[in-house]
Amino acid sequence: MKPMTPTWLLFGALACTAPALAGQSLEQIRYALYKDPSAEVTADLRVLAERGDLASKLLLGDLLSSSDGASRQEVIRLYHEAFADGRGLVPALASLARLLDRSPGLRQGQRAWVEQALTRYPSNLDPRNASTTLEVFLVYPELVPPREAAQVLGLYEQSCLLNCRPELYRAVLAERQGDRVAAERGYQQAVRVDLRAIDRYYRFLGDDQDTAFPAFARTLESERPKLPVDIVHRIGSLLDSITSVRRAEQDADRYERQANGMGPDKAQPSPQQLAREKAEAEALDVATAEAHRWRDNAVERGFVPAMVSKANYMISNPTEHNAEETQSLIDQVKTQEPTRAKALQASFYMVNNWLTLDPDKARALIDELIASHYPDAQLLLGEYYSKGVEDEPDQQKALAIFQQQAQAGSTAAWYRMATLHAYGRAICHDPVKAYTYARVALDLGENGARSLLKRLEKTLKKDDIERALVARNDLLKEATL
Repeated sequence: MKPMTPTWLLFGALACTAPALAGQSLEQIRYALYKDPSAEVTADLRVLAERGDLASKLLLGDLLSSSDGASRQEVIRLYHEAFADGRGLVPALASLARLLDRSPGLRQGQRAWVEQALTRYPSNLDPRNASTTLEVFLVYPELVPPREAAQVLGLYEQSCLLNCRPELYRAVLAERQGDRVAAERGYQQAVRVDLRAIDRYYRFLGDDQDTAFPAFARTLESERPKLPVDIVHRIGSLLDSITSVRRAEQDADRYERQANGMGPDKAQPSPQQLAREKAEAEALDVATAEAHRWRDNAVERGFVPAMVSKANYMISNPTEHNAEETQSLIDQVKTQEPTRAKALQASFYMVNNWLTLDPDKARALIDELIASHYPDAQLLLGEYYSKGVEDEPDQQKALAIFQQQAQAGSTAAWYRMATLHAYGRAICHDPVKAYTYARVALDLGENGARSLLKRLEKTLKKDDIERALVARNDLLKEATL
């Protein structure tokens, strides 16, 4: 859930809205987005932005920031220009802060600019300015003294009338003040209304996060039908990530015991060991079912990202699911977002375990998606070669595609390279590179990389991780130029 009304609706009165020489006016673009949030309007927005329209720059930045393949530096430039050293649109600074919140790797490079920007407008002028300062406070709490943050938060709570979300600000302020009890209470309240609070609360829990967060999620189960659907989906995704790491740990422990003389050809496990393994497996099955109930609730409520997530899970686990139920889910996605459904259909035709395997149909759909400039089309092509759908797997060709997309700004491509090096065959299998690419992906906002990093940390040596972090720093600099 966004903490405020979308910029193109709330600040429309500030825009210079004369029509471009060709294409739609800003009002027409906003109306097109109102009817269809995925409407293709960037070309018309670029025309307006190039003419100096600050509201168009801000809206274009907001749209590009949610696109995986967009240049982060272009988005940052648009926000800088829309802010105009405080003489333009102050909410552009809030948009920049939200981008930096999602992409930790960009923060250091923007810190000095943001610190200067905070001095260019009065934070106590109105709720808009107050919320902008509070958005910056979430990302750079050290730049806003706690006393000032408390004053701005008080103003915000007194004057905000529309889509007010002070809970996360309160939690971060309490944490900054060193009051962990109030901070935890604030985070637990914020999780119910602010999507961003979920991962923040998870990080706040520290070393106990993988047991404490699932325990907290269980306390919310009775509220689940009334919670915002995007929050329900995110909780489910985080729980699924936690169980994925636990399952990997169990597999690693089992492998280590076998290597140390407890394998089938050596001494057999003791009854106590067998009982412990059984209990751990049963507990993990329970936790997995809990995660899936959260996701399934979002699916039942028609939330497309949850449908896509579930369909991808079914495609990735073909022995646990069948083609018929997966196709049915893809058909549901098609009624709302046909292009995303086409991408799922391409993946569907690449499943070797099902009789529906059809390399020709998969490639034809991928080619259609590439022709229509679908953001993830090239990633699908990389998967096509990596899996060897038509012929033998060609991991080098897949890796070349992923590298090209990563250089073009795709955070998902960094994650794909990480998984390829983590699980790929032969020369592509390199856990140090996997860790390096996963860290870059996470720093650029790919939350799914966190579970892979935790898996790799269980087996990599400390020196290997240090080498990976050095390489990650160099790659991150290149990725954010």
